[in-house]
Amino acid sequence: MIISKNPFTILPPMLALAALLVSACDRNTAGNHTGRKSKEHVVEVSEAQIQPVTSKITAIGTLEAGRKVRLYNEVSSIITYLPLHEGDAIAENTIVIGLDDEQIEAELDKAIAQRKQAKLDYERLKKLKSQLASDEEVARARTAYDVAVADEKLARTRLDKTTIRAPFDGIISERHFEPGDVVPLHSHILTIIDPESLHTTVHISEHWIPLLQQGDKVEISIDALSKSVHPGQIKRIFPTIDPETRKGTVEIEFLPIPFGARAGQLARVKLQTHPAERLVVPARALHHDARGAYLYVVRDNKTSKTYVDKGQQYGEVIDIAGGLGDGDAVVVKGFIGLRDGKQVKIHHTETDSLAEPATSVSPETS
Repeated sequence: MIISKNPFTILPPMLALAALLVSACDRNTAGNHTGRKSKEHVVEVSEAQIQPVTSKITAIGTLEAGRKVRLYNEVSSIITYLPLHEGDAIAENTIVIGLDDEQIEAELDKAIAQRKQAKLDYERLKKLKSQLASDEEVARARTAYDVAVADEKLARTRLDKTTIRAPFDGIISERHFEPGDVVPLHSHILTIIDPESLHTTVHISEHWIPLLQQGDKVEISIDALSKSVHPGQIKRIFPTIDPETRKGTVEIEFLPIPFGARAGQLARVKLQTHPAERLVVPARALHHDARGAYLYVVRDNKTSKTYVDKGQQYGEVIDIAGGLGDGDAVVVKGFIGLRDGKQVKIHHTETDSLAEPATSVSPETS
């Protein structure tokens, strides 16, 4: 028997071919590993910068009169005069409410008579002081006279309150009684508003309140007037923040009041905050996981997964409130396969400096 030294001669033809292919692949693979260098991970970065940013805010409010008075009766009586109705114009100091004053006039007459008698008694005793009247009697007479004067003044004041006048030029907006009605003390009878004092108040987040100032120009649109846009300005900013909503109140006035505007109409106010310096990075550099928001910061050509406190987004940049320093290089491209501590090569550095302040646009707030 002849034994071949070739081991493949004893194998079936197909198995021999497979073994040859595997052997060739092993040699090629070994050659490739020895000749190929590891590929570098290339990223693009942008430096965190302190830049000016602004916010455009749209807030919803309701038109209301700045000058408004509710007229109440200060004596309980019957209404005898009430000529005006809702929508009627009225001039300042015009009588708008008259109450029955017959009983109060009688009380005034009585008080006048008592005052006159008390004065006579006092003067008579003062003349007799040295002969028949004691100092104590004169003092009592003087006190009685003073009380009578006060009673007369009180009755006269009550009589004056049966007539109520308009405190300023305006329009009747509410009427709650009719002539002949008996009105209990301190009943709300009429309301007068000044149509030239229309304004609106809006509620703004506490984060934006410090960036607004009295006199800032705004745009006001009124839905009932075909959403026409009218100029206005901030008249005042309230000094406190609502602890439940964390919003402050801003009062807006028209420049001038548009024709057709009425109290109660819906108004949309567009405001813009003053520029504020903020540390910002491109918004595309920010990522999130279960722990929170993070950035890849490159230091000594190695990435560091850095968790940060993010703030408001302004266009294509986002405010970083904490966890990052000015000038830190953050990765903006090349995230596939990137991980904490990975060696990277910076392809080039972006410059996202802004010629104009970056601006954010907020949704409508009420």
